Amino acid sequence: MVVLTPALLADRQQQFESLVLPHLDRLLAFAARRSASLVDAEDAVQDSCVRAWTAFDELRDPLAVRAWLYRILRTVISEQVERSGRRARLVPMSRLDDVHETLVATESDGVFEEVVHRLDQEVLHAALASIPEDFATAVELHDIEGFTYQEIAEAVGVPIGTVMSRMSRGRRLLTAVVAERRREWALGAAPDVSGSARLQRRP
Repeated sequence: MVVLTPALLADRQQQFESLVLPHLDRLLAFAARRSASLVDAEDAVQDSCVRAWTAFDELRDPLAVRAWLYRILRTVISEQVERSGRRARLVPMSRLDDVHETLVATESDGVFEEVVHRLDQEVLHAALASIPEDFATAVELHDIEGFTYQEIAEAVGVPIGTVMSRMSRGRRLLTAVVAERRREWALGAAPDVSGSARLQRRP
């Protein structure tokens, strides 16, 4: 076991801050879309930072810090949900598949691209919370956070092929949710969609 002298501790602190702090805002946004309140999201990020500090020696490649942090945060959020007993009220997937099939049966493409760019943060949160977590995470990390397939695979611990499959299905499900609830969210008429476009990244 390595004993941290004051000099080593200061160096570790500097490295940790330089690698972790730039990602805090994005981590908080990710947590907020999966938590019941902003307080819960902040607690999740804080807990993740503590775990990241404790396990900092396990980070072998500084270039992989972003995926590593998201993996820790997803674990914290999952545990948070288990403790509280909260579960997102999911829309039945079979119904969403039917909605999507109806949409793509029309002559034109574009509902995914045309509708999602109008979603504000609250609506986006609700839409993502309406589909299973595995699919929502894949879509969000790629289309909003800008992760590569490889980074997502590392963050969630699945093969790249699984990531691609979840993204494809997640986009279809998200598209159907938005189309079904467009009146509730005041999005206007439902355009047509192929589900192959990419969500606009949020600032």
